[in-house]
Amino acid sequence: MNEALPIPLNPLRAWISPHWWLAVASLLASTVAGLGGWMILGLLVLAVCALPFALSGVLVFALTIVVLRWMDIAARAGIGFTSGVVVTGPTVTVYPTSWRKFLWCLRDAGLWKSLCYWLTRIPMSAVLLFLLPALFVALPVLAAAPVAWLATNPVGNQLEIGDRVGYPFVALVGFASLVTFVAGVPLLLTALAKLDWWSATALLGRSESSRRVDELTVSRARVVDAADAERRRIERDLHDGAQQRLVSVAMSLGQAKSRVSADDDAVLKELLDDAHREAKNAIGEIRTLTRGLHPPILTDRGLDAALSSVAALCSVPVTIEVDPALSGPRRPDATAESTVYFVVSEALTNVSKHAQACRVRVDVTRSGSAVQVKVVDDGCGGAHLAPRGGLAGLADRLSGVDGTLALTSPIGGPTTLEVSIPCE
Repeated sequence: MNEALPIPLNPLRAWISPHWWLAVASLLASTVAGLGGWMILGLLVLAVCALPFALSGVLVFALTIVVLRWMDIAARAGIGFTSGVVVTGPTVTVYPTSWRKFLWCLRDAGLWKSLCYWLTRIPMSAVLLFLLPALFVALPVLAAAPVAWLATNPVGNQLEIGDRVGYPFVALVGFASLVTFVAGVPLLLTALAKLDWWSATALLGRSESSRRVDELTVSRARVVDAADAERRRIERDLHDGAQQRLVSVAMSLGQAKSRVSADDDAVLKELLDDAHREAKNAIGEIRTLTRGLHPPILTDRGLDAALSSVAALCSVPVTIEVDPALSGPRRPDATAESTVYFVVSEALTNVSKHAQACRVRVDVTRSGSAVQVKVVDDGCGGAHLAPRGGLAGLADRLSGVDGTLALTSPIGGPTTLEVSIPCE
């Protein structure tokens, strides 16, 4: 547990430490949090009671999930303020705004851990409700009892026999109460506060495995971005270096061919023709290679123009619709754009080779923080994710950016390929 506000172990120093008083404030807040536990318990009981009435209990439970999410946020912020303990919540908070998201919430272990946390607030707050007044009120009163006794019985007065027996006992109780109040209260409340913070970290925070998954996800995203940047660098080097040199060589060979007359050596003319042809073939291959690495048109003009150029090369008539939201200030990042480009390119290549289709439609839209790609053809169908096939390669490429692929291709068609690619 990360403790940014150290509490002194010496109880005498704890009394003058603002960190310890913040820990006491945290326990007071935990006492009040018991009201939240009672509210959650009441909502759960209401959900169970309302379940037989047209499943109204499901709506009540959905409301309970929303309330829990906001209470968790408030609890994490409060613990962070009073203790310095950073309780890291989930990376993405999902609210039950649809049946799919509602079912996702039910499968979320964090929801049930949160329920456990708030229900345990009920007995915890009940204990603190009696313990805190006892420590801060009852102990000082008992510690002051001998002084009060002497105030009502001055030293000069003759103590009665009962007073002579009772006063040492009261003095002993007062001394024990004073020692407990000065030395024991800081240690006890510090232990309770740390227990409270630990339970909040365990039940409201992400587990170690979840944090590790997030770290691996971030690391994988950096690797994918680095690989994409390296592909763009290679494309620029090929385009500005080798390709330009070959263009220069092809132009020189063309000029040399034009200067060769009919009376010159036939072998020389044939060698120049072969060299010129091979130079132009090499230029074409480099252009194809650079398009496979990262097409320059994608960087310069965006998805709409890049996908239109892909459609123009397809042997099947293609209709492409690109959401205007994918251009301008909301343009996706370079990794998402290149992934969309290669998904559409591979899909159209598969249609040209295998689908026997007459028409293809491609729709690219933005939905929240993801780009949705839908490719539909009227071909013969029967497509599937074969090992080492084009679609399997697409699935592998998408897995690197947390994308998803869904394929529907009954025999006889049509074939529908749906892809979702995160873009934020």
